[in-house]
Amino acid sequence: MEGTVYLIHLETPIAGHAQHYIGWAANVEARLYYHRKKKGAKLLAHAVGLGIAFDIVREWAGGKDLERKLKNRKKARLLCPVCRKMH
Repeated sequence: MEGTVYLIHLETPIAGHAQHYIGWAANVEARLYYHRKKKGAKLLAHAVGLGIAFDIVREWAGGKDLERKLKNRKKARLLCPVCRKMH
């Protein structure tokens, strides 16, 4: 199933290192809404609980296969335009 793979950048790292989340959705805006309501990924629910702001900073057309491929690469910061600007 095609959709959108997205990269979320957290304003502040969690536990000193976790600052990105890669996910997939058919409707990215709806998925972001659920993440902000603590009804999505545990990392993002934790970020909301800590008051850490986050937003989608990059999107790719694709499905679950692309999501898995990007997650398996690790180092999402290399894909993040926010982090690349800082270095």
